[in-house]
Amino acid sequence: MEKSVKSSRLNEWVRDEEGLGPAVTGMLRRAYERASSYGRVIGRVSRYSEVKTEASTRIIFEVDPATYYTSPSETHRIGSYISIIDPKTSRVILARITGITRRDQLASIGVEPPLSSYSQEPDPQSLLTTTLVEAELLMEADLDAGEEPTPAVTPIEPQSPVVDPESWVIARLLDLPGEGVIVGSLSTPAGLVKRGAIPVRLPYRSLLQHTLILGTTGSGKTTLMKNMIASIASDPNGPLVIVVDMNQDFTQLPLPPDHQLENDEVYRAVYTGVRHPTSLIVVAAVTLDIIRLAAENLGRPSIDFTNLFLEIARIYYQDTYTPLTSSEHEGNMIYRERSNTILIDVSPEWGDLTFIPYTISTINTNTDKLAPLMPGMTTLARELLRRIRERYFKLHGAYGPLQALEAALLSYLEGSSRGERYDLDESLIVSSVTPYIVADEGEEVEDAVAFKIEGVGHSMVDAVDEYFNLIHAARPHRGTVEALYRRIASLLESDMVDIAIAWMRERRLRILPEPSWSSIVDEARDRNAPIVLDLGWSSSQGGIGVEGSRLAAYRMLDKLISWKHAEWAGRRRARNILVFIDEAHQFFPQESGSWDDVEVNRQLASMISRIARLGRARGLGLVFSTHSPRDLHDIILQLANTKIILRTEKQHAEKLDIPSEIKALISRLPDRTMYILSHIFKEGYIMAKTSKPITAHFDISAYAG
Repeated sequence: MEKSVKSSRLNEWVRDEEGLGPAVTGMLRRAYERASSYGRVIGRVSRYSEVKTEASTRIIFEVDPATYYTSPSETHRIGSYISIIDPKTSRVILARITGITRRDQLASIGVEPPLSSYSQEPDPQSLLTTTLVEAELLMEADLDAGEEPTPAVTPIEPQSPVVDPESWVIARLLDLPGEGVIVGSLSTPAGLVKRGAIPVRLPYRSLLQHTLILGTTGSGKTTLMKNMIASIASDPNGPLVIVVDMNQDFTQLPLPPDHQLENDEVYRAVYTGVRHPTSLIVVAAVTLDIIRLAAENLGRPSIDFTNLFLEIARIYYQDTYTPLTSSEHEGNMIYRERSNTILIDVSPEWGDLTFIPYTISTINTNTDKLAPLMPGMTTLARELLRRIRERYFKLHGAYGPLQALEAALLSYLEGSSRGERYDLDESLIVSSVTPYIVADEGEEVEDAVAFKIEGVGHSMVDAVDEYFNLIHAARPHRGTVEALYRRIASLLESDMVDIAIAWMRERRLRILPEPSWSSIVDEARDRNAPIVLDLGWSSSQGGIGVEGSRLAAYRMLDKLISWKHAEWAGRRRARNILVFIDEAHQFFPQESGSWDDVEVNRQLASMISRIARLGRARGLGLVFSTHSPRDLHDIILQLANTKIILRTEKQHAEKLDIPSEIKALISRLPDRTMYILSHIFKEGYIMAKTSKPITAHFDISAYAG
């Protein structure tokens, strides 16, 4: 009985095997029929190579001579994408070409070469051999069912059809984002994929987790950022853009490019509808030297507050835009104020510009907000600063200008060197304070130290006296006073802190107001315009220099994040903000060895961490750009969840955790070509190329002088 059962099962298995032939034939035929809906069939998985499916699977497929020679395509190049249709499940598998093998017929049949084969005539017929292509499996999905792509795990059948896929197939299987800022066209080491027709985007939400752009000079960093900004500005639902601009590269955003973009393949393919912004908000650091120049141009004593800043705006326009445009006329200029923020509306023929002069005022800044402007200050010096300033505020409802505090500290040091307290020397007060005062009449400006300060209620002399008494009451160690004095003196050397305008005949003194981010952002919203923090102009005027630029950047970023936090705390819905920081190593340098530098970098790390942490939660993302991560503070490398790498030296990438195949190529990338490493891509990274600049892209330094 048992023998009969076994015989029955054997017969049933044989019948099933015999019936599989037609079923497999139909399955394979349907796979080839379906393949044509995903692209052009170019080959089949090899019958002569073992096909395994495992981690980092590579398969071999065959391309016949007719296809290879008569229908050349980008799939003949390393790095190109192909698709395989699985006959069993109809799933589509995306793969990347990793190797191509060509053989002459003689090599295929194993003929040994003669001693010299070069003398033989070429035999074209012998080249009509099958091409073997190796490809690495990447992602798979049932596209007809709308499945989300997953890593490729489906077993590959020999003879499965191989397809040169349509653009939409590649985009779907790579799961490329369909919204966000356009960074360029999908590319490979061999060039653009599908003639650049596949856009690569970074979703706005991913940019809130911070981004690092790395590339050597000339690789296309600035072009990429300008194109990203143009893409965002062309989207009415995009975030607000703020640029920290060290070299005046981004003040050119509202100017059209000087080349024909229509000739650029990437622009034609993915940047349709993207245009350069025609409005711009420029927030420019303004120093004492610039204010004095404007006053001299106007001719004293005829200056008033409005004309003074109109003249500053005129100087700015002539320095920044006249060399780049055919018109030397800036159009009408209108002065106005918005919540104590000075704005100058300029209307040149090429667009709209709002100029906002930026100076720092400390008379309403508590000590916790002032301390970040003096990184490296000792703990004792910081505590002394807090004690005397907060006591001053409690007595008077405002803080005395820093020049008054500097004079008081100097007076204390002079007295302690003699071992006794002595009365304030008025000449010392005058010499300490008057360098920071611009008067409508140049003569007898020393008298201004006795004028009442608007918003404070008493004079510079009174402020010095009050600070002097508070320092004595604190009984600090001389070394602590010296440390605090050095930091305040260094801060004031920027020539943009607590600048005072004196009206001599009216006997009044006004500390220039610091613009509010609420007003700046409201202006940008109203005009749908990017904001550029121009730190390069005052540097070109022989003003603030690198240290002053850092100071301005720290202050603006700190005030910005405080405003954003207040918006969030008040449950006010606001647009997300992206802050682009060009030449980020200038503002957040790598740690060095001295104690002072270590302390400065510790405080910088704390500031960056706070801005990044709060920014991510409050809707503010940071985009850092640098030529070398070696020069950039380590915490930025840790905070940036997305890294964009253009051409750079291999050693510069050693600090970055990037795949070995990327390291092998980054030093040879063409201009404007990049690897984007981000968790938003299923594969972990993607390659893209951006177009030529969509906005003007001049080298400002070429026009200097």
